Amino acid sequence: MRINNTYKVITVVLSMLTLTVLVHLARMHRLSHPNILLITVEALRADHLGCYGYKRDTSPNIDRLAKEGTVFLNCFITSPGVATHSFVSFLTGRYLKIAEGNMFFNNVLDKDFTTLAEYLKRAGYYAAAFITNPTLKVNKGFERGFDSYKMFGSLSRTSDAQKVTGETLEFLNDYHSDKPLFLWVHYVDPHVPYINHERYSDMFKDDALYRENDRTLELNRDPGAHPFLSEGYIPKKAFHEDRYDLNYYIACYDSEIRYADFYIGELLKKMKDGNTVVVLSSDHGEALGEHNVYFHHGENIYDEVLRVPLIIKDSRYFKGGEKISASVSTADIVPTILNMASPFRYLLNKNRFDGEELVNMLKGKDDNGRRFIYSYFPGIASIRDVKKNNKYILNQNGKEELYFLPDENTDRIKDDSPSIIQIRGELRGNLKNWLRHYPVRSDMKATRISLDEENKKELKAMGYLQ
Repeated sequence: MRINNTYKVITVVLSMLTLTVLVHLARMHRLSHPNILLITVEALRADHLGCYGYKRDTSPNIDRLAKEGTVFLNCFITSPGVATHSFVSFLTGRYLKIAEGNMFFNNVLDKDFTTLAEYLKRAGYYAAAFITNPTLKVNKGFERGFDSYKMFGSLSRTSDAQKVTGETLEFLNDYHSDKPLFLWVHYVDPHVPYINHERYSDMFKDDALYRENDRTLELNRDPGAHPFLSEGYIPKKAFHEDRYDLNYYIACYDSEIRYADFYIGELLKKMKDGNTVVVLSSDHGEALGEHNVYFHHGENIYDEVLRVPLIIKDSRYFKGGEKISASVSTADIVPTILNMASPFRYLLNKNRFDGEELVNMLKGKDDNGRRFIYSYFPGIASIRDVKKNNKYILNQNGKEELYFLPDENTDRIKDDSPSIIQIRGELRGNLKNWLRHYPVRSDMKATRISLDEENKKELKAMGYLQ
């Protein structure tokens, strides 16, 4: 009888120990596999956010996120232009490119290139995406790895942020899985035609900034002009009836940011817990008159379209409102997220990435060992020396440009002083050598899309079709 009682006690103790270990392992699993919220905002310039020093109150909720997380002051995209050009790299951590015009093709991101969602799915995540840009439709490859990939049309362009946030919040209310969650939400609102939203459209009109340095623009009235391209004029797609003043359009752009920011705040409230990694960035910036380009992106490769926000917040590494001045790339986002979500998966795949993992960078703060950052678009490429703060641009026609940043108005390419000759030669040689191997085409197996009327209307609403 005494043996039976001893056996029962040992069994109970072992059961309690086993339960304790299982609870601890489950807790460690949750901590090592945090929920991931990736927020991307179309055409969002870093320098039009309060946390990056902008004078207008465009981004109170994004600014609050910045105070709780880490702000990367100098983040540059791999490729300007249509979202597809940027996201093939953004979502893979690779230097990838597609041919100009291939936004109208399927399989622009081939299955040979693993997406962030695929990496995380293999690590046990449930992946869901809520997207508001028609160029990111299903069958292009961006949806790979997602358990749910929901598209929202852009025909009305009057309630995109409201609609996508409402649908996302409904999904979160119904999500009861034990799997950690990877959620990607893409907002399109700061993109032309700069919709007038109630409560926001007049917020920045006639303020002190509005009255500074205004000038009158012209609309390109050539019937053959592309509605999306600026070429020194107001693009037809951006034009508002009888408005020709520059600062009017900048105020409209800023009001779109404020509108999206409100709904981003609603989303952040729902995802506010201690085990969620939040990453906020953009696919490209927006030209607002710099280099004679207005309310567009993809016509050049200057920093007004390359520099975007990057804010990361979590409970372990990126916190406390830190600001990092070292230059980083949007190609760094995938390896950084994967390392936080699944260090084992990151170690297995780290050699596949062209981007850098940014957690280790925090140890050295403003030095991650990187020397160069590359950006590119069909027919043009640039190299940025992040140590010396120089930038060299090479056009397909052989035209070269050289700038001492942040000044991108004084081209030093014809300066024959010995020091500049040396800088020019080093950057030219490095970029040409890099271009022999990169960027890699991700759309070699792309197939042309047969556009139906709905597709055409959506693409016309965004200005991608005439």
